[in-house]
Amino acid sequence: MSPATRTPMTTPGADAVPATTTTPTTKDDPTMTHATTTTGGARTRASTTRAILALAGSEVRLLVRNRLVATTALLIPLATAAGFGASGLRYGEGWGGTVAFMILTMLLLTVYIAATTAVAARRSGLVLKRMRSGETPEWAILTGMLLPTVGLAVVQSVLIGGMFLAFGAGLPENPALVLAAATGGAVLCAAFALATTRVTATPEMAQVTTMPFFFAALAGAFWIVSKPVDEATTLMLVNPGGAIMHLIQAGWDGGGDVLTAASALVFWAALGYEVAKRTFRWEPRS
Repeated sequence: MSPATRTPMTTPGADAVPATTTTPTTKDDPTMTHATTTTGGARTRASTTRAILALAGSEVRLLVRNRLVATTALLIPLATAAGFGASGLRYGEGWGGTVAFMILTMLLLTVYIAATTAVAARRSGLVLKRMRSGETPEWAILTGMLLPTVGLAVVQSVLIGGMFLAFGAGLPENPALVLAAATGGAVLCAAFALATTRVTATPEMAQVTTMPFFFAALAGAFWIVSKPVDEATTLMLVNPGGAIMHLIQAGWDGGGDVLTAASALVFWAALGYEVAKRTFRWEPRS
């Protein structure tokens, strides 16, 4: 007995309908593939942004809880600026040199030393190792950790400038340049903080390992402020402290070689980033 032959069912007066239909897939439909990729990319970016903000929030809470770091990063720069403003002491002829020196000192304390200490503490406590094992990209982890100090430095730069205005300083010639120089200086200090953690095994050692760059930057600042802003030489402008000082001073008093100082600032920030990228450690040495 031969098996029955199955014939497709048809509706009278209509064409035969195939027994099976094929559902288009993303491989067959380029439009669906593009839409899926776009949606996935948007979700990834949103997830990364949330992770950065969450890390930044936790760093702010830890910064406030640590009295030593909070005092170094928050109170000392503002108290020093208030003392200089009230005393009438000035670096250079105008107010720009004094404002620039106060902002540079704040950047070194609030961003460079504080960030070096914080990253060393997270690494010694194996926090960085645990965060790295998750889905958050490495650059997002470091951005979330450094974002509070950079943002705090920008806010403190505005407060320092406001203090000197209250003590009788004239309005800056180019406020945008002053703010841009302070922001660029904060990024430079953050990059060098990551690079310095390579030789900073514990947070306590940060008080020692940060001193070479700290004093080198201050030496460049003292050197460049010893002459009027228009008489600064190229050697004065190409060191990190001198570049930051000159840009802020030029933005406040006017004049100066802004292009050379800005190029030097970008160069040092990029160098610090490259050194950090090649030498950064995510866990303590065994």
